[in-house]
Amino acid sequence: MKSWFAKKDWIGLVCMGIVGWGAAAWADEAAATNSEPVAAETPAAPAEEPAAAPVEVAPVVEPEPEEPAKPKPVYRGSDMKEAFQGAGSSRFGMAGRVNKMPAKKSAKKEKGAWKRSIEAGLSTASGNRDILRYDGSVGAAKETEENYLFMEIGGRYGESDGETDAANATAEAKYQHKLTERNYAALDGNARHDEIADLSYRVRGSLSLGRHFVWSEWIVLSAEAGPGYVAEKKGGEKEGFMAGRVAEYLEILVADNLQLWQSAEWVQNVEDSAVYFVNAEVGLEAVLTGNLDLRFSVEDAYDNQPAEDKVANDVTTKTALVWKF
Repeated sequence: MKSWFAKKDWIGLVCMGIVGWGAAAWADEAAATNSEPVAAETPAAPAEEPAAAPVEVAPVVEPEPEEPAKPKPVYRGSDMKEAFQGAGSSRFGMAGRVNKMPAKKSAKKEKGAWKRSIEAGLSTASGNRDILRYDGSVGAAKETEENYLFMEIGGRYGESDGETDAANATAEAKYQHKLTERNYAALDGNARHDEIADLSYRVRGSLSLGRHFVWSEWIVLSAEAGPGYVAEKKGGEKEGFMAGRVAEYLEILVADNLQLWQSAEWVQNVEDSAVYFVNAEVGLEAVLTGNLDLRFSVEDAYDNQPAEDKVANDVTTKTALVWKF
């Protein structure tokens, strides 16, 4: 019995030693863990990306500012070029007359319609001399794709110190047919009466071939030539002769509402080289309103064989208002 208790005490001692040894080992491990701090894991640095190549930046070119569109000009009748295609007829200033409208538009005319005009002028002076002048004319023109027709009658009457010093009348007609884009054939006639120059009448008719040498929206230069016949009564004597005629016409659109024109014709007696006459004119026309123009012109009529006691050269100036409808 005694030996059993001795054995029991020995077993208890062994168990207590094992437990003590395990507790000591555990305590040592915990102390080691607490005394050595665990280093925090440092995240790995990202891999460096290769440097991008420099980008060349093209210089910025600013676009030039666009000019505002110019308003389309308004023309009388058809547009400028079409209207000039029929230009080039009258010595007295209606044929081919083309102007832009400044502000007020006139009534539009259809192609082939008649275009009419009335011209009236008045001038006076008083003092050392009393002068009174009347000028007037009526004209009409019609144009199609192939043909052009023009007619006009006009006259002047004037007094100086109570005596008549101007009394003349004119009539003119022309038919023009287009042959090619720039060439044309024309049949025209002219009649004139001048009391002061003792010219009872002079009637001329001509058949001509013509050409537009310069033909643009701003300038027209034309010339024509051909045979004709002249019948006249001058100084109480009648005469008739075959004649050659050369004529030239120039029109320049100086500004939108201002036009300059010039014309000249030479008529030569083919039977007598000493007999000829020349008519010339230069004029300026400005648009006042859609249908009303102001016209100034200078006409020169030269007859190298005037009536007895009459001078060869007559120069006439004229200022008038022109109503077109």
